[in-house]
Amino acid sequence: MALNKNRTKNWPAILLLVAVTWSLFACSNDDDSDGPACTNTPIAFTDLEKQYGCTNTKREMDINLNDTFVIISSQEAFNALVTGTCTPQIDFGTYDLIIGKQFLSSGNDSIEYELVDVCDSDDILLTVTFNQNNTSEAPNLTYHLLAPKLESPENLEVEILIN
Repeated sequence: MALNKNRTKNWPAILLLVAVTWSLFACSNDDDSDGPACTNTPIAFTDLEKQYGCTNTKREMDINLNDTFVIISSQEAFNALVTGTCTPQIDFGTYDLIIGKQFLSSGNDSIEYELVDVCDSDDILLTVTFNQNNTSEAPNLTYHLLAPKLESPENLEVEILIN
């Protein structure tokens, strides 16, 4: 009988030990990371309006593209591909010109840009947001930015958002 009494007295301690052990191993971190959360790093950029005084480039500058983009890395390529009222001598030693066209089904109020170094890859992501209005105009607008010289232009992704 004494043996049964000792077993009965130890049940709370055994139960506590099992519960603690189970809680330590049952919970796991599903994010598969050992460090802080990954965050994209913004990349500073400029555009032809700020850098070279061009105006209304979304309508006054043209490139023969349809719903896509190109990266221009030389003045010769710029002169051959881009037409319009804005034809500056760009410092291509410092910048790459990311330029594209987007067809829209309604009028446009503004274009916003975000350029980031994607934290978990070698990619650069350019997000172009077209802020639309309810007019019946259906423009095919030129968008662009001057990015710091890209080490791997093939790793650039462009995401188009239409608001």
